[in-house]
Amino acid sequence: MNKKGLILSIFISLIVILSSGSVFAEDISNANSDDSASSPIANDAVYGEITTSSNYTVHTGSNSSTIQNIINSMHDGDVLNFEKGEYKDICIYIDKNITVNGNGAQLIGYQTPGINNTNIPDIVKNTTKTGGYGISNFATVYILKTSNVKLNGLTMISLNSTTYSNAVLYAYQSKNLEIINNTIIGSSWGIYLQTCVNTTINQNTIKNQATTGILNFGSAKSIIKNNKITNAVNHGIDIRHGTGPNVTVFNNTIIGSKEGIYLMHSGGHTVYNNTLINCTISSITCYGSSNIYIYNNTMFKSRMGVLLGSGFSNITIGENNYNLANLPYPPTFVYYVGIADSAYQSPQSVSGTYSDSSTYSPEYTNKIDIEAPKDIVIDYNGILKPTGTTYTVPVGTASEDIQKMIDSMKDGDTLSFEKNGIYENICIYVDKNIKILGNNATLIGYETKGVNNSNIPLKVWKKTNEGGYGCVYFSVLYLFNTDNAVVSDLNIVGKAPGYNPNTVGTTTDEYKTTSIYSESNKNITITNCDVKGSSWGIFLQYNKNAVIANNNIHDQYTTGLINFGSANSIIANNTVTNAVNHGIDVRHGTGPNVTVFNNTIIGSKEGIYLMHSSGHKVYNNTIIKCTLSSITAYGSGNEAIFNNTLSGSRIGIIVGGGYYNVTIGSNNYNLDRLPFPPSFPYYIVQADNKYQTPDKTQGTYYDSAKEPKAVIIVDDITMYYKNGTKLHITLKDNKGYNLADTPITVTINGVSYNKTTDKNGAVEMNIYLKPGVYTATVAYAGNKTIGANSVDAKITVLPTITGNNITKMYQNGTHFFAAFVNGQGKALANTKVTFNINGVFYTKQTNDKGIANLNIMLRPNHYILTAYNPVTGDEQGFSVDVKSLIEASDLTKYYLNASRFQATIYNKDGSLAVNKEVIYNINGVFYTKTTDENGVASLGISLRPGNYIITTIVDGLAMGNNVTVMPTLVTKDLDMKYLDGSDFTAQTLDGQGNPLANQNVSFNVNGVFYHKVTDKDGIASLKIRLMSGEYIITSYWNNFQTGNTIKIA
Repeated sequence: MNKKGLILSIFISLIVILSSGSVFAEDISNANSDDSASSPIANDAVYGEITTSSNYTVHTGSNSSTIQNIINSMHDGDVLNFEKGEYKDICIYIDKNITVNGNGAQLIGYQTPGINNTNIPDIVKNTTKTGGYGISNFATVYILKTSNVKLNGLTMISLNSTTYSNAVLYAYQSKNLEIINNTIIGSSWGIYLQTCVNTTINQNTIKNQATTGILNFGSAKSIIKNNKITNAVNHGIDIRHGTGPNVTVFNNTIIGSKEGIYLMHSGGHTVYNNTLINCTISSITCYGSSNIYIYNNTMFKSRMGVLLGSGFSNITIGENNYNLANLPYPPTFVYYVGIADSAYQSPQSVSGTYSDSSTYSPEYTNKIDIEAPKDIVIDYNGILKPTGTTYTVPVGTASEDIQKMIDSMKDGDTLSFEKNGIYENICIYVDKNIKILGNNATLIGYETKGVNNSNIPLKVWKKTNEGGYGCVYFSVLYLFNTDNAVVSDLNIVGKAPGYNPNTVGTTTDEYKTTSIYSESNKNITITNCDVKGSSWGIFLQYNKNAVIANNNIHDQYTTGLINFGSANSIIANNTVTNAVNHGIDVRHGTGPNVTVFNNTIIGSKEGIYLMHSSGHKVYNNTIIKCTLSSITAYGSGNEAIFNNTLSGSRIGIIVGGGYYNVTIGSNNYNLDRLPFPPSFPYYIVQADNKYQTPDKTQGTYYDSAKEPKAVIIVDDITMYYKNGTKLHITLKDNKGYNLADTPITVTINGVSYNKTTDKNGAVEMNIYLKPGVYTATVAYAGNKTIGANSVDAKITVLPTITGNNITKMYQNGTHFFAAFVNGQGKALANTKVTFNINGVFYTKQTNDKGIANLNIMLRPNHYILTAYNPVTGDEQGFSVDVKSLIEASDLTKYYLNASRFQATIYNKDGSLAVNKEVIYNINGVFYTKTTDENGVASLGISLRPGNYIITTIVDGLAMGNNVTVMPTLVTKDLDMKYLDGSDFTAQTLDGQGNPLANQNVSFNVNGVFYHKVTDKDGIASLKIRLMSGEYIITSYWNNFQTGNTIKIA
């Protein structure tokens, strides 16, 4: 061995000797020191590039300052070992690369941060400007701006869980952390990672957090695996914010949170092989997150499997094991996937009318058409007034004796319990139209370890063919087949035992218990009762017009009040508290049109539940702290939900499973928000049928605002009429892959055509439109993977006949010309074509340029000329206006005034015809006139009053007009009775129809002449005193005479 080799060997031996021994605080402890642990004698020994690490021990009972001093004295790579035991009032920080072995030690945090946060180390809370870390969160253990820290085998406890900012373990801007095999108890947050990188959280037990078990805030590439998280109130594991993508969450067990795993505003996560149990809202929630893969998880007894919230995109749900919280009452439904789309995530935008997109269209409109509720008046004075014979039930009367009393009663009687009386072991039925007035008496049902029918009256459970009612429910009070029965002011206590919700079924006896059971009753009223216990509080089945009002219903294992197939019920002013599943349940189509208003519901899973029924109005209800939703509409429709106060539930309204026309008006939303910003409630969640089986859930989901739209390729086309050109459409996904066998809709000219793409994602359509310009709208409805889209294309269809509308003078030389082409635009030369005008068809032959013409010899008028292409089948209409050579208007004039009939005459070139002879024919007489310099020929009219036709004739054209001559002496026949005082009148008018006064008018009647003068209105009057009979009277004025008849009775 050379000299250099010998020196290196000595160095290596020395390193081994120095590093082989453990360093303990007691080796050099000062006998006068109060601390039970102190710093070691040596720091890391460095020899060239070889570094050694030191072990430090913390003795049981060391206080926070002592532990912190030891940590402060350590170097990167050192190991801190706790002795097993209890350490109280701990608040320590780690800001170097060390390993901490807990060895089962319990670190119990302070009760509070202390006055002015004195329990928090200064360096933790001081600002960065003053050399601190500027941390405002209070924790038991901090890991701050370091790397490669390993935390193993500790039990860390925070005693203060009420302050929201508290955490047991808070890690900030650190790298490569390993948090392994620890127990973390209490606080608001169990583990709080903020902007850390490459953290592994493995095999920890985390429980009893007021907010969240593990919060991964902006911490990239974390691995969270093999942890058990129990009773973290909001979220078991919460991963949020985009600065921390690509987190892997697997093999964890989460029990009893609102949302088991919560992924928010971040992306790239993989969530698999986790077990999520009894999460009250959802097993997994994705809110505004993207590029998430969820598979092979077991979701047990949450009501909703996966909840997708506002702004999510590219969420891929693979195969998972769903064992969700079914309602045992059939039919039962879970929500495998619920969607809270961003389009409806504000109190304002949520208003509108909703239908399940799986079946109905449109799925949403913003129309809100809710009729104002009519006043509902309940006559309690009349209802509660005793009638008939009153039977009083003494205190302590046995159930059998009460039943005998009821059996002896008649319709219209009253059963009255003694005021404040207590009656135990009661099971009675009523099948008569009686009133039960409770007077605040208490009926307590049988208390048994199990449920059986030994205490139920025989008639209740015997089959109907045996004379019974065949009822399978266990109740304190039954009502069957009554009309106008009343139950009031009773306290009814169901003592039946509860059931295991994990194993209950519809045949489970404990499930079929109720305090009041009402079947097949009409107009029943149940009011002012206190109903406690049982699986169901009040159970209505197949009733009509029931009134359930002013009751206090509480502590039911299943539902407070169920209205099953009971039409036109009124459910009002009830208070329902702590009914496990539903406060008020209205279901099944045989019972529509239920009114639910002014009720208060506290503490159910779903406050008001409307299922498979319709026509309901739900308004003015107050719903508080329901764990899943305030109101659910499942498979129900034509209902209105408005003016309700929804407070403290995480979801305002769920619509699911085939719902239709559910109109949501204005409601007051005060929903459960996470205190950690940003925090979001879900105003409405849609659980459509298309996602509501385990296999249908598999796919990739997008929020409507985020989903990648399908790519629709369709080009504008220009074509000649029916030349075989097709509209070509190609449908692709956002990655450019063809979408085969996919339905699309093409709408052209107001007609929609449903098409399906071929294996290449293509559709071809023949175009048979008439010539014109059209818009083709190609629409794809979208699916879970890719969003809807629509594209417009322009279709221009060129005619194969072209020509111009013409206007011509009568019988001038103007012709109509049209050009004809084939489907490729080539001229149809020397081809016979057809024209149709004024009902007559004409066949013409085109010239070598494909042009044909037609001479128009029709009388003046407006015509449509239709040209037909014999090759393409095209037909085109053209306007032909033949203008008259004569322009004249009808004339109305008074007898012998100066008005003349005038006609303006045109030449065939459209110019005015000057000095042209015109012939008029009126009243059988022809007159010849010559036009003046304006082309006008006029004729004076001196005919007696009457209606005439005047015909104007020029250049072979004859046109007729009306001439009306009005009389200037106006009279009318007179019918009168002998000597009744009637006058015969005649009115004189000038040439403009104005009355003429002071005119001499003569009358000849019965051979005698009478002369009268007109008054200011131009009327001359003659008193008639003739004998009964019929006379002719002739009136004379201004060389005009007219005859009339006078009839005297």
